[in-house]
Parts: sequence; C-alpha cells; structure tokens
Amino acid sequence: MASGLLRIAALFLLLTFQLLAQDFGKVHNLIIEGIDAEYNMDFPAALSKFQEAKNLAPNDLRGHFFEQTIYSWKALLTRNKSDYETFMNLSDKLVEKCENVLDKNENDLDARLYLGWTYTIRAFAVGLMGENYLKAASEIKDGSNHLKFVLEKNPAYNDAALGLGVFNYLTTFIPRKLQWLTSILGFEGNRDEGKRLLQQASEKGTYTNSEAKFYLTLLLWREENYPEAEQNANQLKAKYPQSPAVWMVWGGLLSQQDKMVEAVEAYEKSLEFNKGKESEIIFRTAYGALSTAYFRMNVFDKAADYGKRFIAYLTKDENMNNRLHSIGVSLELMGNRNEALEFYRKARTDIKDENQWEKYWLRKLRQREAAPLTKVDSMLILADNYRAVGKLGESQQIYSLLIAGTAGYNDDEKVQVNHGMGQLYFKQKDYDKAIEQFKLNLSLNPQNEKWLVPEAYYQIGRCYLRSGNKKEAESWFDKAMDIDYDYDFKDSMEGKIKNEMTKF
Repeated sequence: MASGLLRIAALFLLLTFQLLAQDFGKVHNLIIEGIDAEYNMDFPAALSKFQEAKNLAPNDLRGHFFEQTIYSWKALLTRNKSDYETFMNLSDKLVEKCENVLDKNENDLDARLYLGWTYTIRAFAVGLMGENYLKAASEIKDGSNHLKFVLEKNPAYNDAALGLGVFNYLTTFIPRKLQWLTSILGFEGNRDEGKRLLQQASEKGTYTNSEAKFYLTLLLWREENYPEAEQNANQLKAKYPQSPAVWMVWGGLLSQQDKMVEAVEAYEKSLEFNKGKESEIIFRTAYGALSTAYFRMNVFDKAADYGKRFIAYLTKDENMNNRLHSIGVSLELMGNRNEALEFYRKARTDIKDENQWEKYWLRKLRQREAAPLTKVDSMLILADNYRAVGKLGESQQIYSLLIAGTAGYNDDEKVQVNHGMGQLYFKQKDYDKAIEQFKLNLSLNPQNEKWLVPEAYYQIGRCYLRSGNKKEAESWFDKAMDIDYDYDFKDSMEGKIKNEMTKF
C-alpha cells in the first residue's frame, strides 16, 4: 500500500514537473511572439500574447512584466495620460508580486530582474511625464541596485544588462538643475559602461536583444557614430523587415545624414507596413517626419499637407508649436498668409518650464503672427534647408547674398546669418572659416535670438574639438557655460557639451 502511494506521489510529481516545463516553454514562446508583435507595432496582438502567458502561468513574472511594457511604450511615445496610468497600475501590482517573492527568497534572480527592470521603466516614464523627478530618481536607483545584484550573482544573466545599460548611459545627461538628485541619492552614470552593457544585452539577451539594439541605434545616432548606428538598425531591419517602427528609425537615421530622399522612402514604407495595423503612433510619427523632410527639401505644399495630418492626431496637451510654425511658414512661402495666420494663432501656451523647445516655438509663432516673413527670413529658411539636405552649393549661394546685405540688418538678422554661414563652413569641415563666422556673433546684442550668442561659443568649441585642439575647445565650452543671463535652451547647454566631449 505504501509503495503504491509512493508510486502515485512520484507520478504526480513527475507530471507536475513536466507540466511546469511545458508551461515554461510555452510562456517563453508566447513572450517571444508578443515581443515580435510589439516591434511590428501590433500592440493588440502583443498584449493578447502577454496576457495569455500571464493567464497560463499566473505565478510566472514574465507575462505580468511584458503586459505592462505595452502601456509604457504607448505612454512614452504619445504621452497619453490614460496609457501612463494603466502602466503605473500594472507596474504597482508587479512590484508587489516581485517583493512577495523576494520576501521568501532574496536571491531569486528572476524577481530581482523584473523588479529592477520595472523600476527603471517607471523612472523614465515618471520623468518624461513630468510627474515627480525625486520619485523618478529614487526608482531608477532602486532599479539599478536590483539589476546590479543580478549581474553580480550571475554575470551571464544578460537580460539584466539592458536596464543597467540604459541607467548608466542616460544618467550622464542629467542637467545641472537636477543634479541635486544625484547627490542626494548617491548615483552617477558611466556612458562607456552603459554602452558595454547594452552591447551585452543586444548580443546575448533572451528577451532584450532587440530592445538593446534599438537603444544602441538611438544612442550611437546621438553621438553621430552613424556606421555603428546603421549596423544595429540593419540588424533590426533584418529581424523585423515589415516593422513600421524600425523603418521610422531607419528614416530618422538617414535624414540625420542629409539623405532626405531615402528618408522619405523609409517613412513611406513605415506607412505601407502600418496598413492593417492602423497604429496611431505610426501615423503620427510618419506624418510628422514626412512634413519635416519635405520642409527641408523646400517642397512646401507637401510639408503643409503632412503637417496638417500630423496635427490631427494630437491632443491639446501635446507638443505642437514646432509643427504649427512649419505649417504656417510653408503656407506663407506659398503666398497664403491668411491661412498661415490660422496656424500661427493655434499656438499652445500652457507649457511647463522644462519644455524648452515648445517655449521657443511659441516665441517664433508670436513673431510670425505679428509680422509677415521678410525677404531675409525667407532666404534664411531656404539656405538652412539646403544645408540640412546636403545641397551645400545652393546653400552657400544664398548665404553669400545674405552676407552681402548685412550692413542693413538688425542684430537679430545678423546673428542668424552668421550662425547659418558658420554651420555651412562646419559642414564643409572648414573649421577656421566657421570659427571666424561664429566669432562675429560674440559682439552682437540681439533682442530675440540672444541664444545664438552662447551658441556661438559652443559652436567654436565644436570646431576646435574637431580640429584636434581639445584644450581650446574646453575653454570655449566653459565660456558658453559661464553666460548667466536667460536664453533659449540654456538648460540643455551642459548636455550638448557633454555629448560633444565624449565623441572625441
């Protein structure tokens, strides 16, 4: 009798272990399928896979974790309050589940991973939504501590490298006005370590390899390391050849290198692959990117058309002043001042202090509303656009005409002409001429475009850096930082300088 009970018990245990093994494998497959759907911007299909994994194995943390990522991505991409609140509610539940596991076994690395990863995602979501910087800083510290624990216990637990890599890289860009957080909480980032960890996750991660490649593409792009950025982006294209999101990233990478025609083709592919998915995020981003591309190509009818389509997807709380400005300017350059005024007057005015770009474009919208574009304004737009798409000869021709007339310009016009010509020389790698041009702005006193004076110090520093004179570059960067009056983008100056210094 006893031996029969033992056999039954053994059989029960064997079946249980087999069931658990099957569940583990099935959950794994569902997670992979969900991640693939997520990267193909099919959020409903991804959510369905993650929820199926959660229901199949309620005690397995993977389904719970990846379910919340759907809402975090949507909130980060659109700043939608409803998606953000759903994400926070789901993450609260996951945090509680992870902590319950750790109460029983503090060395449970899965619980540490998903807790640390969740805290990291929450920190960036909270920070981006402008909710509470202290809370964001506290959570990113907690997240990094859990992820460090995982990698110290098991250096081959490669998925933990993703969150820790993002933490190390992005915290190096904390602006000066928020650095009190780092001193209070006692953490600082390391950009090189961040990239190393992201590379580890991209090569060896189970669930993080695509996301790590995505981050590496964006970070290398920011550093103007285009060959390596393209290498990562091409790997994503090979894995997700019909992903609207990947084609959007590819288009952005091309446009940054002045390959605007190819960028337009990439954005159009993104829209093509969005058919059937109808992702609003793709419509928004593709229409916005196409509007910018055509504006830079001086094709103002298409710039205005795609800009209007982009605006149709926005809520009143979202950034729109840049697009309203480009639509209005496009219409005005086509001779339709009255319609342009309609867009100038739609300016969003309820802007948080840290939103420097939105405040800048509000100022520009007010300028455009107050007075029509002048001939100098129009020529500057055309010259800047030609420069931005690599048509340097056409750009230089217009700048030369502008410079010939500077004697009759006010200081606001002069600083824009000098800055544009300096940027052109910089792009031609004629750094001596660029420095000479930027220095002309140091003696001017513009009333509106005063930001172009500290910007001149910064640009001179960039020129010296690329000429191999790091010491002189640092001197000019210091001068840029020492300017204490208020100006557009002042809070981002330190981050720009850090970014430049790490490139060389």
